[in-house]
Amino acid sequence: MTRPDFVKLTDEQVLARKRRNVAIALGLVGFIVLVFIVTVTNLQRNTQARKAAEAAAAATLERADPALPAPEAPVAEPAQ
Repeated sequence: MTRPDFVKLTDEQVLARKRRNVAIALGLVGFIVLVFIVTVTNLQRNTQARKAAEAAAAATLERADPALPAPEAPVAEPAQ
C-alpha cells in the first residue's frame, strides 16, 4: 500500500487556523455565559414574583377566630 499524500499547511495557514479556533472558542464561551446570565435573571425574577404573590395571598387570608366553632365536616351522600 502506498501512503496517502497529506496537505502540508504553511505557517500562515496554521496561524489562521489557530486564530479561527480561538474565535470559535470565545464565541462558544460567550454564548454559554449569556445563557447562564439569562437563566439566573429569570430565576431571580420568578423568585421575587412568587414572594410577592405569597405575600398578597397571605394578606387576603381571613384569620380564623379561635372562639368560633369549627366548620362541620361535609356529609357523604348515601349510596343507592
